[in-house]
Amino acid sequence: MKRNMFTQIGKRVVAFLIMFGMLGQSIPADISFASESEYGASFIEKLENVLSTGDITQFFDNSVMFQLPEGIDDDEEISVIISLDTITIMDAYDGTDKVMSFKDYALYSEDAADIKAEIADRKAEILDKLDEKGVQYTTGEDYNTVISGFEILIQAGDFATTCKSLGKGAQAIVGEEYEPADTKLVENAVSIYEGTGIFDSSASGYDGTGMVVAVLDTGLDSNHTAFSPNNFTSTNLGLTYADVAAVIGDTTASELVEGLTVDDVFINNKVPFGFDYADEDPDPYSTHNNHGTHVSGVIVGKDDTITGVAPNAQLVAMKIFSDVMDTARSSWILSALEDCVVLGVDVINMSLGTACGFSRESDEEVLNGVYDRIREAGISMIVAASNSYSSAYGSEANGNLGLTSNPDTGTVGSPSTYEGVMSVASISGTKTPYLEYNGTIIYFTE
Repeated sequence: MKRNMFTQIGKRVVAFLIMFGMLGQSIPADISFASESEYGASFIEKLENVLSTGDITQFFDNSVMFQLPEGIDDDEEISVIISLDTITIMDAYDGTDKVMSFKDYALYSEDAADIKAEIADRKAEILDKLDEKGVQYTTGEDYNTVISGFEILIQAGDFATTCKSLGKGAQAIVGEEYEPADTKLVENAVSIYEGTGIFDSSASGYDGTGMVVAVLDTGLDSNHTAFSPNNFTSTNLGLTYADVAAVIGDTTASELVEGLTVDDVFINNKVPFGFDYADEDPDPYSTHNNHGTHVSGVIVGKDDTITGVAPNAQLVAMKIFSDVMDTARSSWILSALEDCVVLGVDVINMSLGTACGFSRESDEEVLNGVYDRIREAGISMIVAASNSYSSAYGSEANGNLGLTSNPDTGTVGSPSTYEGVMSVASISGTKTPYLEYNGTIIYFTE
């Protein structure tokens, strides 16, 4: 009875709205269909709101109807990641007895080959539907390790049509674009190396021996002496030339550059892998931004001037900021993260983020799961908390200042807020200036 009852009133609502839409008339605010006791108070309230305002979006089924955030022009190009419900190679590997290493499983097992083939078939089906509907797109990255799916670039005006073409078991994620962080020299009144300000970790008992750190950033100047094999004394290598050669064919990088070999990405024993995921070439050098080199030097650098916190660790340089666009897309970051798992790195460092989270909550849920899977693979992820000042920044009414009634205006950026990630931030170790009045210290900013 209930289903028939709501079907009938649903038909009445649709017919009623169509009728007024066709007539071009406004809907009288005093019209109602039924009593609250018959259909339920919340439904009647929604219905009356529709009749008075004409806004029917509250009845949208979010699994069918999709909307982009306001402020995006229809002709703006957006990166959309199509997430499929097919099993990933990591998920499949978790269900095995794990006699094989993950690298060997992903590269040689029939199950992994079947997973890649299934993803390719699903991708082809979806692209065929987009062709039928006349959606113009450019294909981007493909994923099979931490997420199943692929990327397409479309115009924002085609987003709703794209979403409705996916069918069951697929979800469209709007890719973010990240701005590179600025390199700034600060003073720290802590144990640091003079001249560089890098934390002196020599008394910790750890120097990074046997560890592999992947830095996802603006790129790397591999010719810098801080990354020279002549200054690299460790004989315990976590990632060798042979290791990279064994998995290079299963990396996302090899899909971006046809015929990619280990000799293209292997720089030296200090930097056993380097690739530009943003501009799709095996040279991680940035033409105009040295932030990635700066970060890498702080972590693993070693020469006559620089000693990083882990000078005997190896570096995997993954450039995810474009030299053309000066931003980093979610799709490029996902490609690099997939290869981090394939290469078996120990630590991932990302000095990037979006303050106040992603555009849509549903996107955040999917990508949050990606970072959870990376943590489950035994990889430590270190991500910058935020460089975005405060949530009040840009306020015209208050001149970049928050309200006194809401003093907590600090922002923390995603993906550093995800459970699978360690969010890190730095503070200046210098003494803060203050005034003293009757024994009370009053801090101020010059």
